[in-house]
Amino acid sequence: MTKKSGFTLIELVLVISIVALLLMAIGVTSGVRESARVHAAAESVKALRTAAESYIASGNMTYTGITVAGLQTAGYLPANFSATGSNPWGGDYTIAANSDPSRVDISLTGVGATASTRLSGLFANSAQAISYASNTWTATF
Repeated sequence: MTKKSGFTLIELVLVISIVALLLMAIGVTSGVRESARVHAAAESVKALRTAAESYIASGNMTYTGITVAGLQTAGYLPANFSATGSNPWGGDYTIAANSDPSRVDISLTGVGATASTRLSGLFANSAQAISYASNTWTATF
C-alpha cells in the first residue's frame, strides 16, 4: 500500500472556511468596539453639557471662564472625571465659552472621521453647531 501525502479537498475547504469565519469575526468585533467608543464619548459629552448647564443655572451669566477643573471644583462633574487623554480615542475633552459667551463648546481631540460623523449624528438635533477639523470634533450648545 502506498501512502499519499498532502491534504484532501475537504480538508482544504474546511481550513479556508474556518479562516474566513475568523476574519469576519475580527471585522465585526472592530465595528462593535468603535460603536462602544462613540457611545462612551457621547455620554461624556452629555455629562459635560449637563455640568455646563448647571454652571449657568447657579447664577453665572455666561460661559466665560468655564473649565473642566472649575466644573469639578464646583461639584458639577465627578472629581475623577479626567479631561486629559481620557476620551475613547486617547485624546482630550475640552470645554470653553464659544465666541458667543452664552454658548459653550465641547471638543474631543483624536477623533477619526468615521467616529466624527457618528457623533455628529447623535447630536444633530441638540447642538447649535458641529464641526470637525484636524481630528478635533466640536459641538456648540
